[in-house]
Amino acid sequence: MAAIEEVEGTAPAVETPEQSTPQVDLAFFRSTIYRNRKRTLDCFQAEHFLPPAALSVCEEAWKNIKARDQLGAIREFVDEQKKRSLARGEVVAAEEFDEGLSGPTTGASRTSDGLSSNSRQAGHADTGSTSIIPYPNSSVAGSTSQALVLADGQQLARNVLRAPLMPKPKWHPPWKLSRVISGHYGWVRCLTVEPENQWFATGGSDRLIKIWDLASGELKLTLTGHISAVRGLEVSTRHPYLFSASEDKTVKCWDLEYNKVTRHYHGHLSAVYALALHPTIDIFVTCGRDSVARVWDIRTKAGIHVLGGHTNTVADVKCQAGEPQVR
Repeated sequence: MAAIEEVEGTAPAVETPEQSTPQVDLAFFRSTIYRNRKRTLDCFQAEHFLPPAALSVCEEAWKNIKARDQLGAIREFVDEQKKRSLARGEVVAAEEFDEGLSGPTTGASRTSDGLSSNSRQAGHADTGSTSIIPYPNSSVAGSTSQALVLADGQQLARNVLRAPLMPKPKWHPPWKLSRVISGHYGWVRCLTVEPENQWFATGGSDRLIKIWDLASGELKLTLTGHISAVRGLEVSTRHPYLFSASEDKTVKCWDLEYNKVTRHYHGHLSAVYALALHPTIDIFVTCGRDSVARVWDIRTKAGIHVLGGHTNTVADVKCQAGEPQVR
């Protein structure tokens, strides 16, 4: 037992974790926690993404400043004309309106005080002045005419600005649905009618072109060849050709005598949305998602022009014989 106690007494002292831990500055630690807490509250509790609440006084002052800057000259001119009209019998020279709106102009001399008292009573202008016009806010008894009075007493009707009148459509019996034609497996994107009104063609999202009899509505033919939705169809009035535009960036020319593709037109960088044939020349125009319109020669399959300028998708295009030939 004594040996064991001696060994235990000579054992080296072991440092506890509490003694090896460095001292922490509690004041610095507390200030850091409070600072982080304040920043967290400032970020998440305060709604910085919302606009500041507008004070009614500030908003009213902003409106007044904007009205004075943009409409101040017009308001001053109107107030001045009202004062003049009330002071001299509610009749104002027409030139003063033009001078206030467009500045001083050259022409007949104008008097600074307007019309003389005699001419105002007689209803005629002086020899040096031009036509006069009654002020709209006139309150003089008997001053109800809105005609333009010239120096010699001749009256001309005023051009009153009115809203354009829409023509009233003629009544016709309500249209009735006569037939529903189905056959596509997706949306029908385009349709065109043959010039002789014998048949019509439709193109859809199912990549198919279907030709239907116009009188009976029966399916006559189905053309396949596109690998994406068909967005445009046109039948030529000069040749037995059917042109189709698709989202697969191609335009195809179909020979209706053999029911097969005879020409391919490549050049668009994205989907082709519409096409239009020129009525007098063997060319056609296409447009699409690449923001350009392209002019093609039907016979040589060559691109003639690239009509740029758009910054987004060109959804439709039309051709006509007169200027402008492409719209």
